[in-house]
Amino acid sequence: MEDKRVVFFDIDGTLLHEGSYIPPSTIAAIKQLRKNGVETFIATGRGPAMLSNIPQQLGIESLVCYNGQIVVHRGEVVYRNALPTDALHRLTEHAGSNAHTLVYLGQERGGATKANDHVVEQSLGELDMPIPTYEPNFHIEQEVYQTLLYCTPEEEHSYVDAYREFDFIRWHPHAMDVINRGASKADGIRHFIEANGYRLENTYAFGDALNDLAMLEYVGTGIAMGNARIETKEVADFVTKSILEDGIEYGLKQMKLI
Repeated sequence: MEDKRVVFFDIDGTLLHEGSYIPPSTIAAIKQLRKNGVETFIATGRGPAMLSNIPQQLGIESLVCYNGQIVVHRGEVVYRNALPTDALHRLTEHAGSNAHTLVYLGQERGGATKANDHVVEQSLGELDMPIPTYEPNFHIEQEVYQTLLYCTPEEEHSYVDAYREFDFIRWHPHAMDVINRGASKADGIRHFIEANGYRLENTYAFGDALNDLAMLEYVGTGIAMGNARIETKEVADFVTKSILEDGIEYGLKQMKLI
């Protein structure tokens, strides 16, 4: 069992192109990966209920969600790390005073502090994600594992410097992920592999964005997509081809996993 292997795949820009298209080569490669007995995970900033039919298309049942805040192994939640309520209340008041929208993300769904926010609808619509309903008390009524803060880069500094409890990761010109300080996809991955006896050198991850940096640095072999950001390529151990050039298939073959 010491040589058992596991691969973690980011979604947007890695498995999925422009919010909805998975290349046929990617589907076939992951099918072969699973046939070869390699454990496969989706590792994403999205929540378990915000994945559309992506897991079904790929036959993947295991997830690292909300940038490591929830880990699901073969359909069972094995780790969760909610945002601290006191700090979340302060962030809610802070964002409200600036007329900035928050989207709270729970295990099964989300809720927003503003109704019919066109920037929220546009940004989530681009990713084929459900638009949250107006629920300003969402964070009071249930656990929140990640929050989306809608503000521009010029407006973000008052938040980033004010909360020792949170990390802020920009993923859109008008939006940032808000997660627990020090938490990341890597944190969720670490909890899984340590609990299940994986050797770090037998762990792999594919990604393209800023919220993939910690994951690619942590695993045994971090693989950046050819279409990845420069910062992501710089921390990777290997750069594969782009998503539309069969990058997943090429990378898995180069790693001799398929």
